[in-house]
Amino acid sequence: MSANISAALRRLVYDRAGGCCEYCLIPEALSLHRHEPDHIVPRQHGGVSEPGNLALACMRCNRHKGPNVGSFDPITGRLTPFFNPRTQSWIEHFVLMGDNIKPFSAEGRVTASIMRFNDSERVAERRLLRESGFFD
Repeated sequence: MSANISAALRRLVYDRAGGCCEYCLIPEALSLHRHEPDHIVPRQHGGVSEPGNLALACMRCNRHKGPNVGSFDPITGRLTPFFNPRTQSWIEHFVLMGDNIKPFSAEGRVTASIMRFNDSERVAERRLLRESGFFD
């Protein structure tokens, strides 16, 4: 969640992300809800509201992530942290293949799984946006 974050810090997070969710890449302009700063390390786990611990997240990604910091990799079974947009590159963990986001690292797999990147409604949304020329 994004309570107690100043307007200036919100603007920095938004501008740095180019107005797109840093997890699933959907632009805020094409979303029904405003994107919000996400605490990469949630406050309840000691995370702070500063630029290095904040990522712009769409409502879906932020709600699915919740206060979690990771999950169990479906391939290795190991506890694995989520993809961190402040320290990792999206293209090193994911690729957009058609309308699906395909993870290819442990961090990518747990992030895609918990944040439900490829639920049918999200895939259908990306397809409609792509076909309309709004989302690549």
